[in-house]
Amino acid sequence: MMSPLFERMKLRSKLLLLVLPLVIVPIVVVALVTGFIANQQAYLGVTQTSKDDLQHMADFTIDLLRSYDQQFQDYRQSITGNLETEFHSDSFAALKAKIKNKRVGKTGYIYCIDRKGVLQIHPEAEGKDISDARDSNGHLFIREMIAKKTGWIRYPWQNATDSEPRMKIVRYEYFPPWDWIVAVGSYEDEFYHEANLIKSRIFWSTIVLLVLVGCLATLLVFYVSNLATRPISHMIEVIRQIRKGDMDARMTVSGSNELAEMAGAFNQMTEIIKRNQEMEASLAQQGKMASLGVLSSGVAHEINNPLGVILGYAGYLEGKLSEDDPHYKYIHEIKRESKRCKKIVQDLLSYARTPRPTLALTNLNELLTEIVEFSSNHTDMRGVTIRTSFDNTLPNVPLDGDQLRQVAINLILNAGGAMPDGGELLIATTPGPEQTVRAIFRDTGSGIPPENLEKIFEPFYTTKARGTGLGLAITRQIIEMHHGEIDIESESGHGTTVTLTLPIDHEGLV
Repeated sequence: MMSPLFERMKLRSKLLLLVLPLVIVPIVVVALVTGFIANQQAYLGVTQTSKDDLQHMADFTIDLLRSYDQQFQDYRQSITGNLETEFHSDSFAALKAKIKNKRVGKTGYIYCIDRKGVLQIHPEAEGKDISDARDSNGHLFIREMIAKKTGWIRYPWQNATDSEPRMKIVRYEYFPPWDWIVAVGSYEDEFYHEANLIKSRIFWSTIVLLVLVGCLATLLVFYVSNLATRPISHMIEVIRQIRKGDMDARMTVSGSNELAEMAGAFNQMTEIIKRNQEMEASLAQQGKMASLGVLSSGVAHEINNPLGVILGYAGYLEGKLSEDDPHYKYIHEIKRESKRCKKIVQDLLSYARTPRPTLALTNLNELLTEIVEFSSNHTDMRGVTIRTSFDNTLPNVPLDGDQLRQVAINLILNAGGAMPDGGELLIATTPGPEQTVRAIFRDTGSGIPPENLEKIFEPFYTTKARGTGLGLAITRQIIEMHHGEIDIESESGHGTTVTLTLPIDHEGLV
């Protein structure tokens, strides 16, 4: 069972957690084993070297004693009396001084005892009986040396200046001519000083090596895990975009591994879903159009006639009353709202039953000039300055003049409605890309909030208090029936730009 914490971790963290121990643990084990073996070899080497030094010093002392004894025997045969005593005294004193001055390590030294345990040569306690000397464990190590005559002995010894006993190792050999035992001793910690230095160097070198290799391994594992998880992170990001409604988002497909195959399959699935959504939207629109057709027919039949009667009587009463009459404003309001109802019915009919355009080659600049002259006198355009910038090199365009007039008037009045306090509207024409022309309507009005831009072409969506929400829907429908495009760019407080793109000579239009 995996822990909940591990389950919540991201894939990259899981890879690091699983792979790093596989990399670091073998390195640690190898480093520790190597360090242990190196340390043991260093101790063995130092121990053997130290023992060799002790053996060498013991052999050196035995050689000195043997040489002195031979010289003395030879000299004694040639002299007698006091001369023999003087020779022995002077030569033996020089021999003892030479032996006592010989040091082993920092504190080690050479000493000689006879078979009774009396020190014959010693740096400090010469002539002292040490046969009953005991080490820190109470062992009579001198008696053991006297009994065995030759060998190695290791014992703990604590001097008065030591805080605790220190292990001492001694090489002792028997010198038969004088019945002496020659001993060469030193403390083990002095032997192992260099070994301890080597051990310390090995330890810190191992630590540094582990840190360096660990950091390098971490970086490499992180880099590899990043390479492995980056495509997955990209896939997750694309999935989030699609979940938010961006059906154009696609996964990047590279290589031929399993992730690439999955990305390709996901892109195909997304494309199918997008097509299905478009088909559903198209079917819904067609259903809506069919419903509107039925509705508009009934509405036109059932409402237009009563509206005509209401408008007729309202006009009759309006003509009978003076403007000072207190009832005049009510009659005027009835007439205005009846006209609004009639316009709604007319828009419904226009949207539901927009006829296919009757195309004819038309001078777009002249058509827009006529529309500007007509619409500039509209009440919604008070305080609005209309400027034109027409490209006179444009060719005639196949279009339905009446329908495009409806489009242009709708866009101009929308711009005027966005500038209640006045402003400027620029209407321009210009060549477009790939055999098209463009008509541009740019105002300095209040603009459209970003959240509303995607909804403005939906039927019945409006931000106006008295709007029907069908003006832009009809406009787009007319432009699309001309095989053109309509594009709106807007920013709140900075105006709106509407661009119409119409083909110059689309196949089948003329």
